[in-house]
Amino acid sequence: MYIIARNIARNKKKSLIAILICTFLVIAVNTYLGNMQSNRNQLMSLPEVMPVYCQITNLNGSKSTGIWVDEALTESLITSSQVKDAAYGIRMMGGIGDFPDEKWRERLTLSVEGVNCMEAVPGLTQENLELNQGVDSFFQSSDAICIVSSTLMKEQQWKRGQEIPLNLHYYDYDDEEGIHCYPLEILNITIVGEMDMVAEDVSAMSPDILIPIGLLEESYAREHVPFQPSHFSFYVADPLALNDFKAEMKSLGLMERNVMAKDSFEGCALNVRDTVFVSMADKLQKTIQIFERFLGIICLTILGVAYIVSILLTDSRVREFALMRAMGGSTVRCIVIFWAEQLCLILMGFLIGDTVCLLFQSINAVLLSDAMILVSYMAGCTAALLRTGKRSTMQLLFATQ
Repeated sequence: MYIIARNIARNKKKSLIAILICTFLVIAVNTYLGNMQSNRNQLMSLPEVMPVYCQITNLNGSKSTGIWVDEALTESLITSSQVKDAAYGIRMMGGIGDFPDEKWRERLTLSVEGVNCMEAVPGLTQENLELNQGVDSFFQSSDAICIVSSTLMKEQQWKRGQEIPLNLHYYDYDDEEGIHCYPLEILNITIVGEMDMVAEDVSAMSPDILIPIGLLEESYAREHVPFQPSHFSFYVADPLALNDFKAEMKSLGLMERNVMAKDSFEGCALNVRDTVFVSMADKLQKTIQIFERFLGIICLTILGVAYIVSILLTDSRVREFALMRAMGGSTVRCIVIFWAEQLCLILMGFLIGDTVCLLFQSINAVLLSDAMILVSYMAGCTAALLRTGKRSTMQLLFATQ
């Protein structure tokens, strides 16, 4: 170590040049790797920033509500690992109390909807919703409870905590005969909240009464009526694996929309709004691939720089190398001393460069770049020293003249 330290001190200018070159390489490579990692982070966070929304429609895509979604398909979607934040519900008609079938036109005046979450009702937010309990606990419940619109509460002079006999009628969708309404059952249901909302779509009708979907499922099961949601939407769990998602949706029987198809009520097509996401993801992936392809070129460049710098430094000290050989030093020992000098200089460059890079890079990224530079630089240095070591002592002495 004494010999190495003495040589570095005696060749201050050359040592300083090697340290500065190494410092520059550390900062440059860290900046490069930082940009590459930034693009990777953007790609990984893209699903949160730009989620892929999906909606069940009829085959020609003209209807996303007022349809029927098969019960088995509904269960498959709810339990699928490719689906998250499923929002679905069933729209019904309702009246108060018991009445004969012939009075349905007069008495079925209420729009009732059973939903599994607040997001299933367009325009409904926590700001326009007042509940005696938590929002999530309401929608996930199967108790006989409901939320009533403020307008209906005033018209009927109802109060929270009051129990009402809700006469439910479900829709039956038939492509040939149209929509029919059939009685389900009368539920004695308690008002636990009220809502003051306006539908986002002016053509849509805001529900008068909301009930938990679990309550409806039990009611449908008691009356042996197929549980078929009238609307169903969700987000893709992993948008970065869209091909796997689409393959699974196809296996469940969902098809792509066909605008030329006959109009129907069956919800059998899937509208995947992934155009913007796919465009952004493709751009980021291509950018990352370009960065990765140039990593090899960067390593070769560092190797070349190290080779040239080492050649210039050793050629200017070839007399010193020859004298060490003439004094009995073996070629290997001479190469090791010069190699160790270069290693010390590069480590000094790492110390300066890493101090700067840690201001904008993580320690793991800095260590990765250090390893890449160290291997490439020392490989070039070794190649240059081996070139010098192959020459005889006489050749080295004549080379100094």
